[in-house]
Amino acid sequence: MSMKKATPKAVFEACEQLELLDKAWNRDDVRILVGGGSFSVIDPLIQAWRKLQPVREVAPSLPSDLLLQVATMLEQQVSEYIAEVELRDKTREETLLALNETAAQGFQRREQALEDKLDTMEQANHQLEAELARLVGEVSDNNQALQALKLKLQVSEEAALSLNSRLQEQKRFYESALKEQKQSQLDDAARIVERHQQQVNQLKIEAQQQLALQKAELVEVAEATENRLLRLLDQGRSELKEQGVEFNRKTDELKQALQAEKQITHSQKLEIKALTSGLKQAQQNLQDEVQQQKAEAKAKIDLITQENASLKQQLAQYQDQGSSQEKSDLQQLKESIRLLQQQMQGRQK
Repeated sequence: MSMKKATPKAVFEACEQLELLDKAWNRDDVRILVGGGSFSVIDPLIQAWRKLQPVREVAPSLPSDLLLQVATMLEQQVSEYIAEVELRDKTREETLLALNETAAQGFQRREQALEDKLDTMEQANHQLEAELARLVGEVSDNNQALQALKLKLQVSEEAALSLNSRLQEQKRFYESALKEQKQSQLDDAARIVERHQQQVNQLKIEAQQQLALQKAELVEVAEATENRLLRLLDQGRSELKEQGVEFNRKTDELKQALQAEKQITHSQKLEIKALTSGLKQAQQNLQDEVQQQKAEAKAKIDLITQENASLKQQLAQYQDQGSSQEKSDLQQLKESIRLLQQQMQGRQK
């Protein structure tokens, strides 16, 4: 928007107003009067206005339409130059935006894929943790069952000890009874003692058989429980081992995929770097071309200045030859301006 304010006509009018003030002025003053604009546009227009001043001094009565044509031609050339620069800047910005958008989309897709893979790994890890918790629970239940069996075995042993204690008490009772009745009933006591002794022996044998049977049952149950626990532990260890191997395999695959993504990202960064370098080179070439065009324009303006000086000398000579000769000089000046316009048009092509 600021470039459109600094038109050749506006800059020339501002120069005329500042020149009428009869004091030093610079490009900042011109920019303030114009109301904005870039110095890269204002400076060449100020130089062009200064180059046109010898023409105005030589021919102050030069028709304003000719100067207007020159100003219009300069305005058209500057406008085309500004439009070309804006078009190049716009094309370069669109290219950079497209590259940035493509790279951002690629990074976003890869990030989403990695997040999905990470979610899958977390789900598998949760499943493994749940399975491990289940196996630990089963082992805990089996340990509780084993503790219950051990408690039952301990109770049985305590019952056997209690039975032996009762048998000892009965034996002492019968022995005391025998001692009391020894004098009077030796024969009866002997038979009673023998019968009771047999009963005691029978009770002992039965108690020992029952205790041995209970011990055998408890040992069988304990062995079966221990075997089942060992099988469950082996099964759980093998399942954990298989799941660990599967988890490691998936982890390796994800690492390989991540490495491949890193390589792709690195290659894309190199491509973006190469494109950025190409854009910088293109910008440098454009600046060199602009500098060259400015140098050519300056050379042509110097040539025009020399021609204007020559015209001024010729005009001074023609002023001594009369009014008819002045008309001829004016015609020649118009012809020179027309040649100048043709030269500027040839430069534009």
